[in-house]
Amino acid sequence: MGNTDSPSAASPTENRRDLRALEFRVEPFTADRLPLVAAFSERYWTRPRTPAFYRWRYVDSQPFGRMFLALTADECLGMVFGLRKPYRIFGQPLSCLEVFDWHSLPGLKGSGVGIRVMRAMMREPDRLIAMGGTADVLSTLPAMKWQLLATAQTFTLPMSGDFLARGLHGRLGVRIPGAASALGVAAATWFRPQRRAVQGEVMTAATFEELDIEPLYSGETGYDLLQVPEPAILKWMMSRDAGAGTFQFLKFIVGGELRGWALTRVYETEEGREASILEIFAPSPDHALYTWMISEAASSLTGAKARVIRARATCPILQSAFLANRFRRDELIPIHSWPATVPQNLRVHITLNHSDAPLRPYPVAVLASNV
Repeated sequence: MGNTDSPSAASPTENRRDLRALEFRVEPFTADRLPLVAAFSERYWTRPRTPAFYRWRYVDSQPFGRMFLALTADECLGMVFGLRKPYRIFGQPLSCLEVFDWHSLPGLKGSGVGIRVMRAMMREPDRLIAMGGTADVLSTLPAMKWQLLATAQTFTLPMSGDFLARGLHGRLGVRIPGAASALGVAAATWFRPQRRAVQGEVMTAATFEELDIEPLYSGETGYDLLQVPEPAILKWMMSRDAGAGTFQFLKFIVGGELRGWALTRVYETEEGREASILEIFAPSPDHALYTWMISEAASSLTGAKARVIRARATCPILQSAFLANRFRRDELIPIHSWPATVPQNLRVHITLNHSDAPLRPYPVAVLASNV
């Protein structure tokens, strides 16, 4: 629910409206509203502006998506979007909406647009889950009686001197000549993924169906709340043009039995190529198992020549395994949920394969060629 691709949200450039005279209605999205949504997107986000992108993002996602719009006769003022995914909570199946893209046009703060579209989403029968967000989002959700469900730790594994030098510049505020070259040695040695003690066999799978991971989610998993992969959503996520990147499924076999799986992604950004470990899961894990799985997933990405490998985890065992593989702690991401009816201190498994993290960054090259 962040604004990483929304410069207009941070720096409003449009004239502020007379909010006292503002009239609008809140409606669910339908395909005939796509032109209004596209116009909103072009005013709010630096995202692709092609008919194919809008169709993929808003129409093709409808079988498992839910979106509410704040509309006038000829304009979209705000929206909120959610992906409906299967979860298991205390071992029982439950449908949840992972909510993101909760925004209104610049100049409409205080108009009630954002509150009303979110209220519409909160009337849905599904549990709502939101990952992070802007300062406004993080202050508004508790005021709307959402509960803090967990906190996710993000991680980075530097793979280039340039990435380390940019981070150093950000902390010090000055550029150090030759820093990228010098730090490149650290990236190539200290941070380079190293395979750990082999616990079993790692295999790649061309499709999600080849993983056959349903048994991993039945029975005791060691988690009170976790997302269960939905093949239709994964297919939709990967069906975007080349800007979406390259995805790879991994499965981990121990003692002849499937023990866990992972999903990685390699993609382009304005700063250069990056990679991520979107998902990594094993039921009832221990530190050694997750450490080995992460080492194999990270090692599988070295040939991509990415500047950094990114990851996220709520599970303390998974977090410690990332640190054991020399990943560095980055931001903490609050995770909120509605309704506020689940116990505190749940064992939660949330990774980058949640919300819109697998979709971002949207390909800038597509935007530049179609403006």
